[in-house]
Amino acid sequence: MTQQHPDASGGSGNRVPPRRRSDEVYWTLRQEIVDGVLRPNAPLVEDEIAARLGVSRTPVRESMQRLMADGLIRSQRRRWVVHEYSRQEVAHLYEVRAGLEAQAARLAALRAGPEERESIAGWRDRMTSPTVDSLCDRASSNDAFHDAITAASGNPLLLEMIHANRLFHFNRRIAALYSAEEIAVSSRQHGDLITAVCEGDAHRAGDTAREHTEYSLGIILQKLF
Repeated sequence: MTQQHPDASGGSGNRVPPRRRSDEVYWTLRQEIVDGVLRPNAPLVEDEIAARLGVSRTPVRESMQRLMADGLIRSQRRRWVVHEYSRQEVAHLYEVRAGLEAQAARLAALRAGPEERESIAGWRDRMTSPTVDSLCDRASSNDAFHDAITAASGNPLLLEMIHANRLFHFNRRIAALYSAEEIAVSSRQHGDLITAVCEGDAHRAGDTAREHTEYSLGIILQKLF
């Protein structure tokens, strides 16, 4: 699975322009798929994408090969379509993610410095609020919040692995599935995670991060499948 670009996490807000045109096309299409703009089984026509993005077919074709290697698209009857994850594939992704997030939170509780703890604490109002401006805003904020905790782990490889695993994480389609009650539970878990990390409680931080990821998986499996 190709590693996620460190500045294309869908919520960090500090994306650096890619060096090559094919990179730009790749990250644009990847983010559209992860965000749910391009839906499962949607056809991807190279000529149409090239015209929309203002590029030739060559960088589009190169991007398609990379996206296929990521598992995000597949070739079907001599055309490209967005891959639709099965129930088992989603479960496997989230099982891996639960382990990664738990370890990242545990290390963040142990290693975060004063400035990092202050930054994480600064997310409390936003991540524990039951209301947000939009689904897209909630999805991007969620990713940025969890990235802040993972970054505080002091392990850049963990951050890269979590980014690479973020193929079916918290996009707009999933955000729309949450009921008011489920958002409240998720918000409480965010608050508990912030408290555990900021207080240096590694055991509680790891357990809370795992619980939060597994809770999200349960909602997805119940409502999407």
